[in-house]
Amino acid sequence: MSRHIEGISHLDKGHELYQKEKKSSKVLLLRNRGILYAMLIQDNRICKVAREEKEEFPIGTVVLGKVLNVAKQFQGAFLALEDQKGTKGRTGFLQIKENIRYNPVNRAADGRILCGDEIPVQIIKQAKGNKPPQLSAEYSLAGQFVVVAKGSGKIHCSAKCKEAERIQLEESFEAWREAVLAKEPEKSGLFADWDITFRTNAPSVKAEVWLKEMNDLIGQLKNIDRLSQTRTVYSKLYEPEAFYLDFIKNQKISSLEEIVTDEKVVYKALSSHTYTSAVPVRLYEDKRISLQSVYALNTRLKELLSPRVYMRSGAYLVIEPTEALIVVDVNSGKSEKKTEPEEFYFQTNLEAVKEVCYQLSARNLSGMILVDFINMKDREHTAKLIEALKKETAKDLTPTRFVDLPRLGLAEMTRKKTSLPLEYTLR
Repeated sequence: MSRHIEGISHLDKGHELYQKEKKSSKVLLLRNRGILYAMLIQDNRICKVAREEKEEFPIGTVVLGKVLNVAKQFQGAFLALEDQKGTKGRTGFLQIKENIRYNPVNRAADGRILCGDEIPVQIIKQAKGNKPPQLSAEYSLAGQFVVVAKGSGKIHCSAKCKEAERIQLEESFEAWREAVLAKEPEKSGLFADWDITFRTNAPSVKAEVWLKEMNDLIGQLKNIDRLSQTRTVYSKLYEPEAFYLDFIKNQKISSLEEIVTDEKVVYKALSSHTYTSAVPVRLYEDKRISLQSVYALNTRLKELLSPRVYMRSGAYLVIEPTEALIVVDVNSGKSEKKTEPEEFYFQTNLEAVKEVCYQLSARNLSGMILVDFINMKDREHTAKLIEALKKETAKDLTPTRFVDLPRLGLAEMTRKKTSLPLEYTLR
């Protein structure tokens, strides 16, 4: 088996170019035009894309900010994140919430926020337009299996965890906590100051794995508190990991086959990292054809940016993001009507359900979503369509909710905004 590609022929039939069609899930890390990208590939389709950003204050950074102004009308405060020389220093907005302990490091805490207070805050959202970055005084650190946040000792589980998995995790944690307190009662404060959230990856590993990660994260958070007492204002107390490490830890490791990169520096960093202990890391070194060409990434990405999406049956979707909401129209197109109309419309709508959910996830579209399915008269078909929508939206790692399907056939959905859409990522 051979194929001519840019003057190169006689590629071995075992080459990755011919094996990529096999159903698998992998992460690709590669550079294009000097920018490093991370992509999740499932069944030879791009499901998620992230890129390195040269931000002064990337999301997750903890900095010792200084309160410039308390804006009571906005129920928040504006904090300087760097020296305001010539009024050009970066500022952020902290939403003031009730029942949250604000601990200025330059004075005794009394529950208030005053101008001049120096408070450790974490960047939770980047600036957008005229809006400054959003800050939080309840900073947290996320690992591959758990998230640890300053709190009051609460235990949570990801909504994606099954009931049996949730019970097992909570029982394992309680057993460990009781064992620790039996030996060292003075450590009761260790559990009172932190909230623990188990991520979807937690049930796939032994308890000692997520326990180790949890202790490491608590240690890092304690170090942030220590540094805040000794560092000068505007100091960075914590900087997040490389973006591709954050990308990998957010993937479901039980379904991830491998991580492939053609960057030697990235390969070395990943080979010895804890996030890749259960997933093979491979360095792609074939000079005859690039990793980007093997997976036809340029073509795949252009398809994800196109407003029109064709399905296998010949039907197609039209996806139109607007300022207020996302609108998706389902059209029968050139698909053949081999059955009576009602059954044909039902089958086309079922095919559209999977494609719509995939496109929303891959394009990272969020907010209010309206899907105009082909009208059906059979109530049983409508009920089955609703069940299919609920089942498919539940698979998305980003919280996605089906709301309703009124008689007009406009399905109402919402998808939480966690990061910027693909169009912005590929800008």
